[in-house]
Amino acid sequence: MMKPFHARRTIVSLLLIAPLVLVSAPGASSATPSLLGHPCAVLTHGEVSAALGAPASNGFAVGSNRTNASLGGPITGPKNLCRYHASTGSVDVTIDAYPNARAKFLHERSLWFPHVDLSGIGDSAFYIGGSAIYVLKGSIIYFVSLEFKNRVANPRVSYPQLVTLAKLGASRI
Repeated sequence: MMKPFHARRTIVSLLLIAPLVLVSAPGASSATPSLLGHPCAVLTHGEVSAALGAPASNGFAVGSNRTNASLGGPITGPKNLCRYHASTGSVDVTIDAYPNARAKFLHERSLWFPHVDLSGIGDSAFYIGGSAIYVLKGSIIYFVSLEFKNRVANPRVSYPQLVTLAKLGASRI
């Protein structure tokens, strides 16, 4: 039988250690919380300019707290979208955190047909023809789109740049 002092010490030790175990457990979110609310910190001005083939404006954050209960619950973070403009087109970067991000991601994926599953980007990713990639990483859904002005989206032109931006962003989340 354990003495009362030792029992209390064991309980206190467990209470102190349990949160550390939960945070480092497999499947725990690896997303960088500091990027939530700061979508313009995901890609650099130079990376976006290179993708667009022209000097881009500094990114500017837009958006506010939103809720979409049917698609995964509340979105956390005060600003979720960063937009860059250049003479050739624009790039949008969106970062949203969901309580059940995988379900939201799979729902989004089911809405886009055709789509192409991509490997090596975040936990899971898919490309929607011509202009955008959705990335799941932990509890974060990262979306990057690239639109060129004055022409129909051409996957052969935008796909390599888009994949590069998706990989860069996913590596920082």
